[in-house]
Amino acid sequence: MAIRQIDRVIKAGAVCSLGGTFILVLLVLVIIIFPVHKTCINNSDCEYSSSAPGMLRSVVSPQTLVISLLTIAAGILMFRFGTWYKLRKTKS
Repeated sequence: MAIRQIDRVIKAGAVCSLGGTFILVLLVLVIIIFPVHKTCINNSDCEYSSSAPGMLRSVVSPQTLVISLLTIAAGILMFRFGTWYKLRKTKS
């Protein structure tokens, strides 16, 4: 019974990591396709803005990168814990 639940944890970790990778690839594609423009006033106050339209503009932010990396890390953690627990149970 526990082994089936661990298999679900392993699969959920893989899906979670894949979702984070998808978000990261989307971020990189939006940055490549729609470049970020730099506007400086008096060479001290610079503002960066994306040329992406509408909804894609909200993707270009540091929060998106953090969410993506944390999602990938959580997925890998779930996957590694699941495989470790499964191997530990089969050895006993």
